[in-house]
Amino acid sequence: MKLSIPREIAYDAYVAIVDNKRRPDEVLEEAYKDSKAKGLRRLDRNFITELIYGSLRWHLKIQWILQNTSKRDLDSTTPEIRAALIIGTYQIFYMDRVPDRAAVNESVEYVRVKGQANATSFVNGILRQIARRAVYFPKPDKETKPAEYLALQFAHPKWMIDRWVSRFHFEKLETILASHNHPPPFTARINLLKTPVTQIHELQQQLLKQEHTHTERRNLRSAISLKESPDFRPDSLFGQGYYTIQDEASQLIALLLDPKPGDHILDTCAGPGGKLSHIYELAEGKAQITALERSKFQYQKAVDTMRRMGHEQNVTWHQLDFLKFQADEPIDKIIIDAPCTGLGVLRRHPDGKLHKDAESLITLPKIQRSMIDHALAMLRVGGELVYSVCSFEPEETIEHLEYLRNQYGDALEIVTPVSMLPNYFKKYVTKENLLLIYSGNQDDMDGFGAFKVRLKKEFKQGG
Repeated sequence: MKLSIPREIAYDAYVAIVDNKRRPDEVLEEAYKDSKAKGLRRLDRNFITELIYGSLRWHLKIQWILQNTSKRDLDSTTPEIRAALIIGTYQIFYMDRVPDRAAVNESVEYVRVKGQANATSFVNGILRQIARRAVYFPKPDKETKPAEYLALQFAHPKWMIDRWVSRFHFEKLETILASHNHPPPFTARINLLKTPVTQIHELQQQLLKQEHTHTERRNLRSAISLKESPDFRPDSLFGQGYYTIQDEASQLIALLLDPKPGDHILDTCAGPGGKLSHIYELAEGKAQITALERSKFQYQKAVDTMRRMGHEQNVTWHQLDFLKFQADEPIDKIIIDAPCTGLGVLRRHPDGKLHKDAESLITLPKIQRSMIDHALAMLRVGGELVYSVCSFEPEETIEHLEYLRNQYGDALEIVTPVSMLPNYFKKYVTKENLLLIYSGNQDDMDGFGAFKVRLKKEFKQGG
């Protein structure tokens, strides 16, 4: 059987993501620029996405199945062999519309194409045995070893389970973990500078007629859900900037900032441009925005997003680490979409299960706190800071609020998010005035944490 281009792209990308610890979106963007990827249909790209992200979501469980099937230590094999086995097994167990024969044969062919013909019989034998589903491997007991059971059943590293098993009821934790293994919805934020809220229905009709995309309104007025994957071609409605893909939880963050025309706004982590473009729209394109982004890839994504949406006026760009930035004058409003563990968006970024570790919950909060201190030093009296992370971990959320209370005292006011949120979403605000959204929530949003503070008076740096 000849190796199909979509599968070759998916397997190669998997090697780059898992073994080289690269970002899936960055790897795929590079792959689609390659000549062999030209002419791929929307259906092909959807298939590649499912192979990669599905295999990442279930990687740990699939690895357990494989290791129980093979007498050979899989860690001693090559990255290409592991990719063939993992993605091949994913197709067998989780993709009903893919014939087992195709999953086995193309996985074997991938190994052959990669110059490892001596391993084809090994890959073929393991995957055929898995396809027969002839062997049952006992799982950890749910009652006596709940953490081990949950880690295997829902394909999460045990250090995550150990953190959560004491914080959540068992059933609640099952819901959270299960949500991480489902693809996120295609939630779109309408570009309100091109389509006012009163005309969103007309845009929905355009999507249906022109791109055969069915949509539904969401609880947030600016949001709709797409039933089919978006058409990203330049001449599509997405390509023309009528909407962008952004989860409702993420859309709430710009509402907390409450940008107004004439505000001087600093976005400290502007990539990939979702929150930045939303801020621009809420300020009617009339705010003075300084956009910073450390990552070259994310910086370019943000620039591309703003150009696509038609948001190019009054924006000053810097590819720079925020902690190295100094403002020329006090700033009215600052947003910190801080680098974080991403434990609230594992369904969207399942590679986090493999690349994050418990140490990240020590190192990242230190960086986050440094960013908060640095931002407050640039804020004018009366100015406001919004901090957000795609995480619900205490170290990355509530503990920062406690730090601010202790460190800055009456120089800061913690602003309740309630007054800035639509009524429906006020239920996600805690008594500590923290916007806190857990994965697996009833509204199918990402997990997020955010708060807002206002500078009431000058303070000495360091307290």
